[in-house]
Amino acid sequence: MSREDLIEWVQSRGQDLGYVIVIKRSRNKNKSPTIIFQCDRGGAYLPKKISSKNTGTRKIDCPFQLEGKYILVDGCWRVRVICGVHNHDPALHLEGHPYARRLSGNEVELVENLSAMHVKPRDILTSVKRQNLENVSITKTIYNACQKFRMMEKARKTQMQVVMSFLHNNGYVHESRTNIATNELEDLFFVHPKSLEKWRAFPHVLLIDATYKTNRYSMLLVEMVGVTSTNMTFCVAFAFMLKENESTYAWALNYLKATIEGCITPRVIVTD
Repeated sequence: MSREDLIEWVQSRGQDLGYVIVIKRSRNKNKSPTIIFQCDRGGAYLPKKISSKNTGTRKIDCPFQLEGKYILVDGCWRVRVICGVHNHDPALHLEGHPYARRLSGNEVELVENLSAMHVKPRDILTSVKRQNLENVSITKTIYNACQKFRMMEKARKTQMQVVMSFLHNNGYVHESRTNIATNELEDLFFVHPKSLEKWRAFPHVLLIDATYKTNRYSMLLVEMVGVTSTNMTFCVAFAFMLKENESTYAWALNYLKATIEGCITPRVIVTD
């Protein structure tokens, strides 16, 4: 029996009795792995900060504990009951418990693939439930899984590396300027490929405006927007700029001009 088999066996037996068993701690000392299991309601909640709000918790210091120890000579696991008593009644149904809403290995892989294809979380949940009729996950479960995938993707990358990788991998037309002395980003211009297709269809009116306080770096965001024949607006290009001056605007507009080269130039440009 492997470590994973032991964990699955303990948790399934607990679930059959209406209790959720989790790992409290594990260690691998002297080539003799040991796992301490406890009830998910064991221990006491320790708040991260002092708050005047009345918050609830599942933890009620349940004393139930098991010890799983690998016997190297016999090549098997031995389970010892440290305390076999719970201080609460078993749950009649586990559908509302986070343990029951967990995703299996195949479901995690499915969620990761659909998330990479930019499928909406509610549609991902529908696909998961269609694949497994007994699945009781909720939309929050999918959101948490997608967030975990994004954090893993961003691991070992700086924020600017993440941004530049995103622009490059998704086919954006982009250009940037950095400070010569510090090598810090000062200006970033980018255009989505589909925006160019819409601009070729409706190149007559261009609206330019700046938005402030959109990020922690206090860089203003310049939006360049086109107008369709039905008076609907669409995004053409964006530019993050450190300074709002004539030279920076000229830099952004020159790259916009170079990007839409070959298209009809706008007849009207509206800006404040």
